[in-house]
Amino acid sequence: MDSPQTTCGRHYSTAPQMCSMSILDSTLSRTFYIIPRQMAQPSRGSRERMLEAAETLLRERGLAGAGIQQVVARSGAPIGSVYHFFPGGKMQLVAETLHIHGEKARALFQRILEDKAEPLPERFRTLFRTAATGFDRAGANKSCAIGAVSLDLDARHEALRKVCRDALDGWIASIALELPWPDEAVRRSFAEMVVAGLEGAFILSRARQSGTPFITVGEWLATILEQLPRNAVKRTTRKHKRRQHEIPSRRR
Repeated sequence: MDSPQTTCGRHYSTAPQMCSMSILDSTLSRTFYIIPRQMAQPSRGSRERMLEAAETLLRERGLAGAGIQQVVARSGAPIGSVYHFFPGGKMQLVAETLHIHGEKARALFQRILEDKAEPLPERFRTLFRTAATGFDRAGANKSCAIGAVSLDLDARHEALRKVCRDALDGWIASIALELPWPDEAVRRSFAEMVVAGLEGAFILSRARQSGTPFITVGEWLATILEQLPRNAVKRTTRKHKRRQHEIPSRRR
């Protein structure tokens, strides 16, 4: 998987002579991603406010806590505009919000992990440190929207399940592309472990009200990459393929 839109911590001078003639870049902190924006920003419309409010509520309370009334109250948008912008009601609003959230996270993974100027282990440290910083700065009370909603899904929510599944699979594919190993199955397997580590870190961090679990996961992943011998990938590939064949036979 409100990147993982986590934060850079950039600071700018606020001297009057600087602000009068220029538009300053800033960053909008999020737990799982980073959204560059300009300080001189046009007012947002009702639709954008509702999507942003829904994202925050999903991260804080999950699917059950992001009803139409709560979104309207949080966004300040007129309730009459809800079904104008989202004729499918809550499910459409949530689906669009999750898609936006998922794309922000994927962009964060790509931005950090494709930076070939840093060794791969250091890039993973950066990714998880970014998540930790964003989690703490956002109040230490927000999960990943994809993970939070996934835990609330039941048989009535197959459309949302697909949105969550597609987002998670997209993250795995994006991370796998940045890994150096030739075997696609091994790259996807490692990337899946990264995503599982991120989502697990959200749960621990919510319980402890601290982003430290993100640091722990990132350090272990980086250590694994640093200590992985050159021939380990070949051994891992053979083991992975063997297990892929063994698992179905056990089920049968």
